[in-house]
Amino acid sequence: MPELPEVETVKRGLAKSIVGKTIADFSCDWHKLINKPAAKYKQTIKDLKILSVERRAKMLIVKLSKGLNILVHLKMTGQLVYRGKSKCVVGGHPIKEGANCLPNKFTHVTFSFTDGSQLYYNDVRKFGWLRLYTDVELEKALAAKKMGPEPLSKEFSLKYLQQLTKTGKNRKRVKQFLMENQNLVGVGNIYSDEVCFYAGVMPDKPVEKLTTQQIKKIHEGIQKILKAAIKAQGTTVSDYRNADGSAGGYAKYLKVYQRYGEKCYRCKAKVVRMKIGGRTSHYCPQCQK
Repeated sequence: MPELPEVETVKRGLAKSIVGKTIADFSCDWHKLINKPAAKYKQTIKDLKILSVERRAKMLIVKLSKGLNILVHLKMTGQLVYRGKSKCVVGGHPIKEGANCLPNKFTHVTFSFTDGSQLYYNDVRKFGWLRLYTDVELEKALAAKKMGPEPLSKEFSLKYLQQLTKTGKNRKRVKQFLMENQNLVGVGNIYSDEVCFYAGVMPDKPVEKLTTQQIKKIHEGIQKILKAAIKAQGTTVSDYRNADGSAGGYAKYLKVYQRYGEKCYRCKAKVVRMKIGGRTSHYCPQCQK
């Protein structure tokens, strides 16, 4: 967590709050979070304007004037908090009282804007990071990650998925295959379970044994489920809040994820779980084959 729908929701919420603002100051108290000295950040981005907030995979891209960018990864415990005169916007991992008395002990990065508002990066375990890049550096950094297409883009076509399942390098289990960033981005533990259920496929089924119809259902499920999760502003199980600080609403639509021991909504069999590649997978033993 968070996965694509959650990061997309944070992106949209933050864009409404910070786009158009001009940076007046920058500070960071944990040098490992950033890729240049804090003084260099401050010198470089002072007086620059925020042009847009974008997303690539599970990362946020804050685009600045003069061809500069700040790439942000919240990882497991990161949180962004925007505080203006009349509102406070929180996105990412919920930190108890993390938005109170800012900056606080969890605050490691602060962007101050010329209108008096601030954007804070809080992180309990300091797993997340920020990277200041030029346009060229950003392009190279993203290319180096060798990421697959966005699952809701034209590049992620049924034909692409069909070809991908036939390549030798993808002799994996379906769940692992769906979570591999080189295949497609943004599908993590939650949505891989839900896609497998939608397609009626066991999460540990070898990819090379998928039928043409199953591949079609997986492709359809990825797009339908991610679109629905974005519309619901993500899934909240324990560790995510969207960019207005409220819980994501997709949890009530989950069919198998974290429903171990509960009855399947479709056939009434009990949802079970297994470990695949170190990750817990939930599935219905009757609906999935």
